[in-house]
Amino acid sequence: MQLYETMVNNQGVHIHVTEVHRELRNEQTSLVIIPGLTESAEDYIAIMEKLTPRHIVVITLRGRGRSDSPVSGYALEDHISDIDAAICHLELEQFVLMGYSRGVSYQLGYAVQNPERIQGLIIGDYPAVHTQLPAGWVEFFASLPPWRGKKLSDRMKTSALQALQQESAKVELWNDLTRLTCPVLIIRGVKPHPGLSLEAVEQYKLWLPQASIVAFEEHDHHIFEPDVDVFVRTADSFLKEISKNHQSITKKGVRTWTI
Repeated sequence: MQLYETMVNNQGVHIHVTEVHRELRNEQTSLVIIPGLTESAEDYIAIMEKLTPRHIVVITLRGRGRSDSPVSGYALEDHISDIDAAICHLELEQFVLMGYSRGVSYQLGYAVQNPERIQGLIIGDYPAVHTQLPAGWVEFFASLPPWRGKKLSDRMKTSALQALQQESAKVELWNDLTRLTCPVLIIRGVKPHPGLSLEAVEQYKLWLPQASIVAFEEHDHHIFEPDVDVFVRTADSFLKEISKNHQSITKKGVRTWTI
């Protein structure tokens, strides 16, 4: 599997974008992944391998991985602008957008502003709320065990974490979800410490009545472990259904989509 890596300039902040099967871009249903809080593209390479052949993009948001870590600019809108810059650079017309954990708030923030681009959503164990991170959060978060095999200090600079906490503000996105009419897959961990409560599941049912909700009985908030293939089979089935139901029809040089 060949990886294509690009640095996208978002008003002076360089965002690391990783692709596989770019030759299939706009020829089939592309999948764009927004990683979790401190994650980067490297955390999703194994998943990309298992979901191919398919055009897949992972956007490493500011402050993470190989993307730039500016001194400031870590509000919700700044992260949404990273996604928008990458999508515009890649010239993606329509795609399925996946978010995991806190990446869901960035995913949904982008989706409700660009509903015409979204063929489908995969929501990974998180409510439609961008939370405010409390004082002391950086110290608490730094005390947690390594995440997916990497220490926090290897994932984000302390200065970026502090800016993320200081610039965070609570934003509820529930009402905005009515702008989305695309198919939606919501994945929820069941074991202790899921990221998506049963109350939030009911909110999703209310605002996204078209959503399919799948519970991973043997997984907690980390929906990719202990068995990543459970996620892969679920996501692959969803993507194939969208590919089947969305047919690209070209007439007189104009592309339209039928559902």
